Amino acid sequence: MRVLVAHNLYQQRGGEETVANSEYELLKSHGNEVFLYTRDNFEIESFSRIQKLLMPFTMIFSFKTYKEVKRIVIDNKIDIIHVHNVQPLISPSIFYAAKKCKVPIVQTIHNFRMICANTWFYRDGRICEDCLSIGARCALKHKCYRNSFLQTLGVVVCNQIHRWTGIYKYANFICLTEFNRRKLIQLNCVNPEKVFVKPNFYQGI
Repeated sequence: MRVLVAHNLYQQRGGEETVANSEYELLKSHGNEVFLYTRDNFEIESFSRIQKLLMPFTMIFSFKTYKEVKRIVIDNKIDIIHVHNVQPLISPSIFYAAKKCKVPIVQTIHNFRMICANTWFYRDGRICEDCLSIGARCALKHKCYRNSFLQTLGVVVCNQIHRWTGIYKYANFICLTEFNRRKLIQLNCVNPEKVFVKPNFYQGI
């Protein structure tokens, strides 16, 4: 298969990069032709003031990503897109690009970002699932993302818009645990038949 792997790199590298790189190499080793699309959060340091002001909007939909991914898919006859992290630079625009090109897309869910503004289900020293049970206004009340009302608002609006458009029902999702799968399905914005459990693999020596 011709696979496009997409990942938004964090400034502090960690487990997600390790998984994305390992799965990229695993796909290649099994005879697939694998292409890589990345955006790096270090890009933000070179942004102009206007670009930084526009980030709350581009994290919702990046026209740059949308155009670039469509071009890669068309030029390379991509069969499937495998996404890891999309925020903040790739954005969910990659789902719309996949749908426009009629290419299936799957995202590995590494955290609870689609459900919880701070991604952890944890606040003030205790487990917190208020965003799931009560609603996203709880995140705004507690400024759950970086202790900032405006930044939390950006995350909440981004999540809500793409739930409302129904784009997530087009996508497939890989969860690392059955617990994560159940929580994602509770959102009622994904197709339960397209949500699967696949733990991270261990690559022995």
